[in-house]
Amino acid sequence: MSIATTSGRASFTPERLKQFFEPKSIALIGASDKSIWSIMVNGSLRACDFPGAISYVNPRSETVHGQPTVPSLAAIGTPVDLAFVMVNTNLVLPILGEMVTAGVKNAVILAGGFAEAGAEGAALQQQVVRIANEHNLALLGPNCLGYLNYGHNVGAMPGVPAGKLRRGGLAIASQSGATGSLMMTYATRQGIGLSAMISSGNEAVLAVNDAIEYLIDDANTRVIAVFMETIRHPQAFVRAATRARAAGKPIVAIKAGRSEASARVAQAHTGAFTGDDKVTDALFKQLGIIRVDTIEELLTTADLFTKTGIMAGKRIGFMAISGGLCDMGADIAEVSGLELPAWSTETQQRLRDLLPELGEIHNPFDTTGAAVNRPELLAQMAAVLEDDANIDVLVVPNSYPEDGAPAEGFSKNMLTLIDQHVKGERIPVLIPENSAIDMQPGAQTFLDATGLKTAPGGMAETVRALGRLAAWSQAQRASGARQDAVQAVTAITLDGDPRGAWSEHQAHAFLAQHDVPVIPATLATSADEAASAARELGFPVVLKIASPDILHKSDIGGVKLNLRDEQAARDAFTAVMQAAREHAPDARIEGALVSPMRAGGVELLVGVVHDPNFGQVLAVGMGGIYVEVLKDASLRVLPIDHAEVQAMLDELQGKALLQGARGTTPADMGALADTIMRVARVAQGLGDRLESLEINPLRVDGSQIEALDAVLTWRNA
Repeated sequence: MSIATTSGRASFTPERLKQFFEPKSIALIGASDKSIWSIMVNGSLRACDFPGAISYVNPRSETVHGQPTVPSLAAIGTPVDLAFVMVNTNLVLPILGEMVTAGVKNAVILAGGFAEAGAEGAALQQQVVRIANEHNLALLGPNCLGYLNYGHNVGAMPGVPAGKLRRGGLAIASQSGATGSLMMTYATRQGIGLSAMISSGNEAVLAVNDAIEYLIDDANTRVIAVFMETIRHPQAFVRAATRARAAGKPIVAIKAGRSEASARVAQAHTGAFTGDDKVTDALFKQLGIIRVDTIEELLTTADLFTKTGIMAGKRIGFMAISGGLCDMGADIAEVSGLELPAWSTETQQRLRDLLPELGEIHNPFDTTGAAVNRPELLAQMAAVLEDDANIDVLVVPNSYPEDGAPAEGFSKNMLTLIDQHVKGERIPVLIPENSAIDMQPGAQTFLDATGLKTAPGGMAETVRALGRLAAWSQAQRASGARQDAVQAVTAITLDGDPRGAWSEHQAHAFLAQHDVPVIPATLATSADEAASAARELGFPVVLKIASPDILHKSDIGGVKLNLRDEQAARDAFTAVMQAAREHAPDARIEGALVSPMRAGGVELLVGVVHDPNFGQVLAVGMGGIYVEVLKDASLRVLPIDHAEVQAMLDELQGKALLQGARGTTPADMGALADTIMRVARVAQGLGDRLESLEINPLRVDGSQIEALDAVLTWRNA
């Protein structure tokens, strides 16, 4: 996939990113016993057992945090891999000058007051970018908290709860520092293990895509969770996400800005527009990014992947001590796209051998209250279900031990028995808490000792997350098996420089020239020509005003349908010309188009529009008069392949109409996908000259597919 937008930004090699995120020496610039930021950053480095040298830069104090200081970067005398800059906004540029002089190439800039603060701050940030580009500086921020690289013992950010936060395979990349801190707090309370947390802030130089590039190569990271308010560098982001998918490291992302209100907030916060959310949704689907809306969904889904890996399928087994939990689990599984297959005959018999009084045995499986008095029974039943070949994952919600609670011993006993019986070797066996309560310290210690695969966020969020991971896994397998490569496109040569909008007559001729099927049409410039064209085409016919300046012809009475004789064609020509003079007196009129009247079939919209961030975007949806009523459309960023077009058609709510609903003729889906691909390739051949190409409707009746109406608009209009 290629993206049309260029960013003009510097790119950094994997070796350079590794040096940035795995420094051997750090200088704290602006270190002070009076600065809460300095106190917290120093505390984080110490708590994470940073093994390298830490230099404290302060020209006014001889000691800071109990350590000797140096007056400047140059006075350190040894190489510095990373400068953590904690000075006021007005001192940032002088510090960058000191870095250049001292040969320090990497820095975190904590201060705000840059692009997020208005025009003056944006101008200041541009100076930061200029200095960075001139001297090959890698800068994180400004307006960021820095980063935690837990797997490499680097706590280069304030407030790392190193004594409580677990190490694990989940890395977070967040444009918002405060949101990143909230995610770290949630991870701590839910027992989620992190490998890294990177706060990118205003992204003057390094951005989320750079964090992703580093994390792909980081052996400690298995899954990447992203919080973003804008995609500042579309090309670089697409490259990073594509590489992550190829490496088998899923990206789970919150992209803020679904609503107009949130888009305005994001612009104020980050100093950048968030773009069209529907296009972002389409792009994420293409890139295999799992999009979610909340911190809970983000971290639960990402953490769960570290325990399941790529899922073999979407068949879930569910067992609980509560019938209510079983009912809820079944409901959530269904809406999450998961299947609850019946247990095999052998499994049911083995369960009855353990508990003869069992009646009909379903999935989800309610163990009944017998497991309360016989906790070993629940563990034995879970072991039986784990062996069932009909499922790909087993979920056994349970209560985690609560420190000092009367049931703490019972919970520990129950989980110990599960640990002894359930191996989780064939399929993942997940033990979520019944509800989304915080993990108690004692429970975490106990569960770490057992090695059970716990799941954060409670039972409900675990099942929802499994649905996301199952869908991602299926798409990942399909992507790996796909042989249909994106085809190279030849640029289309045009006579002259096209401007404005082309009429339907011009658009029809152009599309037909490039093998897009269009309905036969004759341009008539008089009533007699209209009658003659109608006779030659065969009645009934349609007559439409032909003008590059009248795009919505029906709105002014410029379309006449079902004309059954020559006089009707003459009268229709006169009527549409009169309507054009009345409603669009300045419009350029070419005449009227006469075409055969078509009945039946399904009408689609197929269009390509130029997006300022991502380039050409293809839309396929239910067309004709239903476009604005149903708003049933699927989007993709070009280029795409044949399989992606078929996936777009499958996403439409109206796909049943294409499949032959209520006795209608089923569409030839292969031929339809071929036609849509032709339209996409025409748009790509036109490149940046094209503003929009819209076919509405594209009529589909079995294997007969043809454009009934089309409009071309050029970007230099």
